Amino acid sequence: MDEAPGVLKLLAYDGAMTQHSPSISGLPPAEVSISLDLVRELIQTQAPRWAGEQISYVATGWDNEVYRLGDDLIIRLPRRELGDTIGRSERQWLPKLVEETGLNIATELFCGVPTATYPFAFSVTRYVPGRSAATLDRPARNDYAVELAGYLRRLHRPASEPWPVSSYRGCPLSGLDEKTGGQISLLPSRQRASALKLWREAVHAPVYTGQPVWIHGDPHPHNTIVSRGNQGFRLSGLVDFGDLCTGDPASDLGMAWMHFSPEVIDRFMTSYGVQNGSATWLRARGWALRYSMLTSTLEESDPLGIVGRETLDILLA
Repeated sequence: MDEAPGVLKLLAYDGAMTQHSPSISGLPPAEVSISLDLVRELIQTQAPRWAGEQISYVATGWDNEVYRLGDDLIIRLPRRELGDTIGRSERQWLPKLVEETGLNIATELFCGVPTATYPFAFSVTRYVPGRSAATLDRPARNDYAVELAGYLRRLHRPASEPWPVSSYRGCPLSGLDEKTGGQISLLPSRQRASALKLWREAVHAPVYTGQPVWIHGDPHPHNTIVSRGNQGFRLSGLVDFGDLCTGDPASDLGMAWMHFSPEVIDRFMTSYGVQNGSATWLRARGWALRYSMLTSTLEESDPLGIVGRETLDILLA
C-alpha cells in the first residue's frame, strides 16, 4: 500500500454484491430496469468528460448496480428507492465521518441527477483494485483479523452529535426482539433452541451506555476489500457506507463471526479491546445471529449466502 501508516483507502466498490445476473434469488426485487445502454446515456449526457471511457457491468447488490468506467472509476446506480435514500445519506454524512475519524474514505467524484428514463441520483467514485473478502475461505480471512480490529477502533470514535441513528443498526437489541424471534422461528428445527438461547443472552446483556460512536453498519466480508501481501491477505478497507450511523459498537463487532474462524474471533475481539463473555461480546454475538440469518437465505452459490450459512453453523454449534 502507498498510504501513510494507519491510513486506509476505501475502495469505491458496492457491498453485498454478486457476479450473477441482476435477477438474483434472495435479493430484493429491482424497482427500475438498468441496462448498459442506459448507463452510457447517463454518462454521455451528464458527465461527458468520461463519455469516451469503456463502460462494463460489474455486479448487482441489495440496493445498487455497479459498472466500471474506464480503468479507474465505477458508477453506482440505485436499483430501488432505498438505494437512492442510502446514497443521499452517504453524501450527507461521509464528510462528517472523515472529519471526526481522520479516515481516508473515497467519496464520490460526481453525482448524477434523475432523468425521464431513470428516477434516481447515481454516483461516480474511485475504483481501487482488490477483491471481496467473501470470495476467500475463512482460514484466508483470518489473516486480516487484527487489521480489521484496528480499523474499527479508529472508526468507532465518539460522534460529536448522536446522529444519524438507525432502527436496525447500533440500536438496543430489545427493539429488534419481536422481529428476531420471528426469524428464529423460520430456522431449521435443529437450530431454533440454540438460536433462541443465544438471542436471549444478547438481549438481556447490559445495554450500551457510552457515547454513541460512528458505526459502519454493515462491515461483512462482501463489504471488505483485501489484497494479497507477503504474509497472506491484507485489509484494504471497508466499503459501502449506506448503513452509516451512530450507536453501540457491538453492532459492527458482530461481523467478526461472519469473517473469522472460531479461534480467531477471540483474537479479533482481544485486539479491539473486548473480553470474551463481556456485555459487549454478548451483544455482538446477538448481532452476528441477526446478520447470519439475513444472509443465509441468499442463493446457494452467492458468496455472502455461503458466509451466512457458515456463520449460523459456527454460532449454533
